[in-house]
Amino acid sequence: MALDLDAFETWRAIAKEPEVFAPIKVEAAKAARRLIVKFLKSKSVDLTQTASIRKALGKETFGLILDGMKDSEVKALVARFDRHNTEAKAATAEWRRRHLLDLVEGGAEPAGKPVKRAAIPRKTRKRAENPVPTYVSAGAVRKR
Repeated sequence: MALDLDAFETWRAIAKEPEVFAPIKVEAAKAARRLIVKFLKSKSVDLTQTASIRKALGKETFGLILDGMKDSEVKALVARFDRHNTEAKAATAEWRRRHLLDLVEGGAEPAGKPVKRAAIPRKTRKRAENPVPTYVSAGAVRKR
């Protein structure tokens, strides 16, 4: 029977004694970044959980991870957390990163669902498009 490794305890030990693990420092950073990004990209993580992740990691570390993410990954997160924002679709990658950080920190709120205009019945719509003229000469008939 294989024994399970407590991954969080292992990461704590690495963090507690960084000089002992100096040869794997770069590998540990890559693995940590990869795991956080994978967790953020999972469909089950919402804006509230992302805010908790940011709080746990700290502003600087979360910002570094966000800066290291691909533009397409950031775009997908913004689209998921603020799906009704019309600016986000045509915005630059820098704007999306800033907006995502604002959403996570609570500086911005997700846009609300747009209000649909009421459906106009087809007959009424045609009349509105082609109104009946109301001026006097409209009904004039030529005498012969």
